[in-house]
Amino acid sequence: MTIVAIALAVVSAVALAYGALYQHDAVAGQDDSHNGLSWAHFTELLRNRRWLLGLSILGVGTAGNFVALALAPVMVVQPIGAFSLIVSVLLGVRHRGLKVNRRLVQSVVWCTAGVTLFVALSATTAQSEVHLGADAMPLFWITAVAVVIGLVIMLVFRHAPQLVLIIAAGLLFACVATNAHLVSVQFLKAGLDQVTWINVAALLAAVALGSLFVQNAYAAGPPEMVIAGLTVIDPIGAVILGTVVLGEAAHSPVWLIVLITLTGLVACAAVVVLSRYHPDVRDREAQRRNARRSDTMTDTEES
Repeated sequence: MTIVAIALAVVSAVALAYGALYQHDAVAGQDDSHNGLSWAHFTELLRNRRWLLGLSILGVGTAGNFVALALAPVMVVQPIGAFSLIVSVLLGVRHRGLKVNRRLVQSVVWCTAGVTLFVALSATTAQSEVHLGADAMPLFWITAVAVVIGLVIMLVFRHAPQLVLIIAAGLLFACVATNAHLVSVQFLKAGLDQVTWINVAALLAAVALGSLFVQNAYAAGPPEMVIAGLTVIDPIGAVILGTVVLGEAAHSPVWLIVLITLTGLVACAAVVVLSRYHPDVRDREAQRRNARRSDTMTDTEES
């Protein structure tokens, strides 16, 4: 079952990359979308075939990932999504004319290596357990807090930086993945009557808000950044929840936990590097600096 779960997670990773490409193109093509998506933007997207195609592909990938989470521990399944970063960069080179520089290649390599080791080490120790009734409530409350914080960020920061949007989305989807694993294991091993529906409700709320953050992140920068953030922050957060809340690594030796943590930190550091040196991000920063200079010169001439 673990091998089947890993295969499904790989397919889901590829679907995530393709879905992100189509949805980013649709969102970035809207007028003034870089200033944040309004309700008018979303209603326009619902009529955009490219965005809907991306949504359909993401739906297929999500379904595959949900099944994978039912068959194997969160620690094994969720980090595999990082492989979509490689696919995303290749798609960016082919379809968007993405310029590949040394920093981009290094960050992708380190991110992929870190997550690969993370998955390999986790697969040797992770174990799934059924959490029923009150045992499922800690995960619900953690998800509820994440949703509330996400709502505050969305309401207070109208033009939040892309990295902030990605971190928020990644943490929300980490809660989604962990809740999905919890309720699917409940259903498969204990029956439908033992499913804690309050966790299902928390899962749906996190999906809705996380998706909103993702769409705004598409508008704020390149899709590779969104993929990198989601496929590192999401699995790292999910593994922490799986370890601490669900006890998937309860029987693991301390040295192995430390090693797994180090590989996760390597992957996270690679995303930070990518956020600073991605060609599209640097081009946008150059455009902003030039715009500021132009505004300053105009004000000086007028005075």
